[in-house]
Amino acid sequence: MEKSIKPSIKSSMLRAGKRTFFFDVKLASNNKKYLKITESAFEGEGKERRYNSFLLFPENVVDFQQRLTEISNFLAQ
Repeated sequence: MEKSIKPSIKSSMLRAGKRTFFFDVKLASNNKKYLKITESAFEGEGKERRYNSFLLFPENVVDFQQRLTEISNFLAQ
C-alpha cells in the first residue's frame, strides 16, 4: 500500500538558526482539521537534515496554547 502525502490547507514557517519549524494545518480522512508541527534541523555538511513532527488536534489547542503562554511568560522574565 502506497502512503499518500496530504496537502496542507494552511501553512507557515519559522526559521530559527539551524532549525526550521513548519506549521501545517491538514485535513484528516474524516475531514477534521489538525495541526502538524515539524522541526527540521541542519546536522552539518554532507549530512541529511533531521526531522521531528507532532500532531495537535483541535480539542487540545486551547490547553497547548495556555501552557505555551505560561512557559513563554516565564522565559521572558
